[in-house]
Amino acid sequence: MRLRTYLIRRAIHTVITLLVVLVLLFVIFRLMPGDPSRFFIAPGQPRQVQDEICVSFGLCKWVSAPGHGYESQISAGDPGPYNITAWVNDTAGNRGRYGFVYNNIPIADSQNRNHPYVVVTDVTLQAPGVNPRPSLAYAEPGPTATVVVRAHIKVVPGPATVSLRVLYGTSWSTPVLVNESGGYVHWDVGIPLAGTYWAVLHAQNVTGIGVDFALGFAVNNPVSGFDLVEDKIYGVRPVFPPDRAIISVNVTSRSAAIYNVTANSRSPAGFTQSDIRLRHPLEAVRRNLGEQFVIYFLNMLQGNFGNSFYTKRPVMDEIALRIGPTLLLFGSAVVISYLLGILLGAILAWRRGTKMELSAIVVSLFFYSMPVFWFGLVLLWFFAFTLKNPDGGALFPLQGIGGFDPGSGVAFSGFGLVKDILWHMTLPLSNLVILGLAGHVLLMRNSMLEVMGEDYILTAKAKGLSERRVMYRHAARNALLPVVTALAISIGGVISGGVLTETIFSWPGMGYFLVSATLQQDYPSVQAAFFILAVITILANTVADVLYAWLDPRVRL
Repeated sequence: MRLRTYLIRRAIHTVITLLVVLVLLFVIFRLMPGDPSRFFIAPGQPRQVQDEICVSFGLCKWVSAPGHGYESQISAGDPGPYNITAWVNDTAGNRGRYGFVYNNIPIADSQNRNHPYVVVTDVTLQAPGVNPRPSLAYAEPGPTATVVVRAHIKVVPGPATVSLRVLYGTSWSTPVLVNESGGYVHWDVGIPLAGTYWAVLHAQNVTGIGVDFALGFAVNNPVSGFDLVEDKIYGVRPVFPPDRAIISVNVTSRSAAIYNVTANSRSPAGFTQSDIRLRHPLEAVRRNLGEQFVIYFLNMLQGNFGNSFYTKRPVMDEIALRIGPTLLLFGSAVVISYLLGILLGAILAWRRGTKMELSAIVVSLFFYSMPVFWFGLVLLWFFAFTLKNPDGGALFPLQGIGGFDPGSGVAFSGFGLVKDILWHMTLPLSNLVILGLAGHVLLMRNSMLEVMGEDYILTAKAKGLSERRVMYRHAARNALLPVVTALAISIGGVISGGVLTETIFSWPGMGYFLVSATLQQDYPSVQAAFFILAVITILANTVADVLYAWLDPRVRL
């Protein structure tokens, strides 16, 4: 088989392996006990945010909520009365107009409505044929409509002076005075036209101490072709943050479907928000398993891992900051350890039986059996704590990747940046290289010893080739085959060791990111880190297989 054909087949195998990894991640995720979407939900998130996260990960989809409501948010930062007008249009050309009000009262003002000597409670209003509502009334058509305002007044000392002023458009009505020492009072207020109105109830005692109570109401004549849904009356309700409010209109058309619902809002300062489009609320419902896998699969391939629970930023942005340091540390460790291991292993095999070989084997076995985290702690203790510079500072830094002057905080650039990064990378790189080098030296030595007994080595020597040429051109190249195989197998071990190394030395790479995300229960970040590390491992194995095919054409058969 030609090398080109082999590379194509190996690329196909790589893609299939990547797909298998995605399927396994999805299966593990879906087979977790309970609701798997809970891993995407940070504590304290509102229901709307939870639904958006569920939809973004493909577990849910948006559908129209039951009912006939249409909603939208408006700005409500100014304290005081807001007049809102909504227009409802259906597909048959019918158009309905409805007014309603919203009184944005600050907490301090709402608490000041009642005074120790003047108390106003149980304020309600009522229109003919409609149950009492706190801020809304509905009237039949006619020349005038009567709205009844009721309140309970208690003053000390009495008698009380109580008045009610109603705003018609831009003018107030004449105050209606009622002298009562306490109890319930009511007013029959004649409203000439349908619209939105505001009333201010004022109560005071004989000493002049008084309070004001503002309330709003709307008078709407029935509109031909439309029915208001009375179980959820239309109106405005405050939401968080307090500078927002939600307009809600629940209406149906008798002869057609609702085409659109729009509204205008006029603030206490006179600012008008026009053409506010109200939409039918949506709710998140579960997708079936097949749809979930397709969306999950596409999101993972596109790098859409969601937002981190801890930083609130996209996980892909967090990974982009850390993949570079990881590749720098891992790549340097693999290249240096394998180059030195191949060179030293070949030399030891060629000089077998010498004291150098025996000493190298003992040292290699010593480091080969040493745990990664233990050797890293030893390096920190000795080179970062014990040994000092002539100026008294640490010989090597304890953590980080550097890039700026720790004294002034000024970022390095050019050669100074490279020098500082290499200084910070010395200890973690030494940790990976020394421990990895021990295994590579032993493997290359054993492989060289097997090759040196082959007939073609004797033939090369008989031809009069130099010792160096025989060792490197004939023996070492063929001895590399087991080493390349070990390279593919050891990539996963290098990455796992790198996780411990990055954690010990606080190296801002993928390993440190994975450990931090796991401790913080940041599931989107953990899932993304596992996926990226799996991709790196798969690609590294592919590169190793290609090198193997280049070194030994027999594997292409």
